[in-house]
Amino acid sequence: MKYGLLIFVISLFFQRTASGQNPVDWKPVASFSSDTIQVGEPVRLSLSVRYPSRLQILLPDTNEVFSTFELRKKEFYPTRTIGEMSRDCVVYELATFNLDPVQTISLPVLEFSQQDSVRKMSNEATIYVKQSFEGALPKNPVVQSDLSPVPVPTRVNYPYILIGMGIVILLILVVNFFFDRPIQKFIYLFLERRRHEAFLKQHDRIRILLDSNLNIDNIESLLNVWKKYIQRVDGNPYTSLTSMEIFKILPDPVLKDVLQEIDRWIYGGIEMKDYRFNIDYVKQVAVQLYQNKREAIRNGKFE
Repeated sequence: MKYGLLIFVISLFFQRTASGQNPVDWKPVASFSSDTIQVGEPVRLSLSVRYPSRLQILLPDTNEVFSTFELRKKEFYPTRTIGEMSRDCVVYELATFNLDPVQTISLPVLEFSQQDSVRKMSNEATIYVKQSFEGALPKNPVVQSDLSPVPVPTRVNYPYILIGMGIVILLILVVNFFFDRPIQKFIYLFLERRRHEAFLKQHDRIRILLDSNLNIDNIESLLNVWKKYIQRVDGNPYTSLTSMEIFKILPDPVLKDVLQEIDRWIYGGIEMKDYRFNIDYVKQVAVQLYQNKREAIRNGKFE
């Protein structure tokens, strides 16, 4: 009997010891940052839980139903572990459009184990909703209408503008490709006309100076303007060529005589018969080269 009693006492001791090693009975705690809010006003709800660190838990995420509240955003804080206990916390920003004066919420926390998962609910956090309208509601409320126009700022629809510009550019390129490049022709003809008009203005300005003061500087200035322009027109290096070399490229007997007479007057002091004719003739040569260039551009030759 003595041995049997001793065995019973020892077994009872181990049962009590084992019962003392059961997991801590933990429970999530929810609390609002304010006790009273208005309809639509944001409020923060904190959910904290202290549990044994050996457990795996899951706090509510955005897919959770927050009772009569709408979730705006959430903030998770990292887990803090001290000894064998851990602590998790998350703060939700909520808003309610429900007119009930007293509203509550309780959120679940899942505990995972090898066999199953356990759903533990937090306490019910309570908040009071202040009504924006005070007093009794009228039975037949009168709604005042306002039919005055409200100015709406106009905005530029840039995507549609860019799409439209892209379509226009595409159409231009298609037309330009199938109709012998009219765009390039127009641009080249426009540039040639601008350069030709600039040359005529320079030529006429120097001609006026020569009528009032016929000297070597003015006649050389006119020849330099003329050579630079015709060099730009047909691409030959006239600015570095002599009169005889120019004649080889432009086999015009009259032009040859004009350039030689100007050379004799500059370098030999021999008087020119008619300097106005010489000046006008080099201008005519430039005009003829310009006309030839325009005709070439119309025929598709841009070089």
